[in-house]
Amino acid sequence: GRQPGFIVGFAFSMIVVVGNAIMYEVCARISDWVGFRFKDNREACYMILYTVACLFNVGLDFVTTYFTAEKVMEGLGFRNYFGVPLQDVTEFTAKFETYGMQRSLAENTYGYAFPSTYLIPFLIEPFPTILAPLWIGRLVVRSHPEVQGLDAEE
Repeated sequence: GRQPGFIVGFAFSMIVVVGNAIMYEVCARISDWVGFRFKDNREACYMILYTVACLFNVGLDFVTTYFTAEKVMEGLGFRNYFGVPLQDVTEFTAKFETYGMQRSLAENTYGYAFPSTYLIPFLIEPFPTILAPLWIGRLVVRSHPEVQGLDAEE
């Protein structure tokens, strides 16, 4: 019955962040692999792939969260407004609309959205996407004195 601690919440956030970063990369590689002639088309393909991947990811998360919450609520003996035990409610809508399910799903959705989705990725993203390639590029250019001028820029 108690809320997970900071470490568990942070670990969950990092799983979401890493999963999103992998999704960015996979969508970008597919968009590059297609071989569009113009960069605009490549970016449009990336945006569509990423949107579909996000929708699938969130949908799968909601379904998993629903079934997990359902089992927890049934195990704890939750009842609906009329006093009927949750395991005896057969209709999806009736079960979904119970206060316990709504509260659990709302808490899980909020936990998924903030800080895992709306804050941490935007704070961490500059490191693997901008700073790490910059530092690695500098090391590569420094270690190869034959690379100079425009070649070093690329």
